[in-house]
Amino acid sequence: MALEEVPGVAHLSLVDGVVHLDEAAAVFEGMVVGWSRQQSSRLLADTTIEPRLALLRRFAEFAESYPWS
Repeated sequence: MALEEVPGVAHLSLVDGVVHLDEAAAVFEGMVVGWSRQQSSRLLADTTIEPRLALLRRFAEFAESYPWS
């Protein structure tokens, strides 16, 4: 399976042809949305997914960095 076909990859959440003012933030948000969709596809409850997403965002804010930095 090619990387472009993997469910949840960031480019599936980003709009083609849009220039983002903060590309890194847009890619990070795309990754978070993709991860959320992956968890939803596994039929996890929102009460499980939402705290995980909040933790991920809090950690990125605390670290003042993105995972690829």
